[in-house]
Amino acid sequence: MNLRVLVGASAGGHMNQLLKLLENAANWPVSPACLITTQPEVVSSLSKYGTVEVLGECNRRNPVKSVLVSIHALRLVLKYKPQVVITTGSLPLALVCLWAKLGGARIVWIDSIANICKFSMSGRLTYVFADLFLTQWPDLAKRFPKAEYAGELL
Repeated sequence: MNLRVLVGASAGGHMNQLLKLLENAANWPVSPACLITTQPEVVSSLSKYGTVEVLGECNRRNPVKSVLVSIHALRLVLKYKPQVVITTGSLPLALVCLWAKLGGARIVWIDSIANICKFSMSGRLTYVFADLFLTQWPDLAKRFPKAEYAGELL
């Protein structure tokens, strides 16, 4: 199978959750074409799973940095041409998802377990166009028709 899967998360808690998913990568039908993170310090944790790209950090309080990260995200999407993006989130990965979706990719968003009462801001953005939106809280899945609950990562 030649499915191009791109997997990513920002450093910190999002990455810890992604690493839980990747620990079961042997059960995945395909290996990721690329793994994306936001900090170079995380590359060593991911490199055993494949090629790693560092996207950079951004947030809504720094719009210039967000634009630069968005441009880098577009370049990565054009380089790897993913058919599927799987992410545990943050704004930089939401930007990857947006560009990939515009390119025809399927998006799997797993919102952070830290979000008990509402989705993360990036999750709320991605909820609109994600093909599969997973929450780690059953009550959130009940309140949002497109969200699904399939258990917790941590």
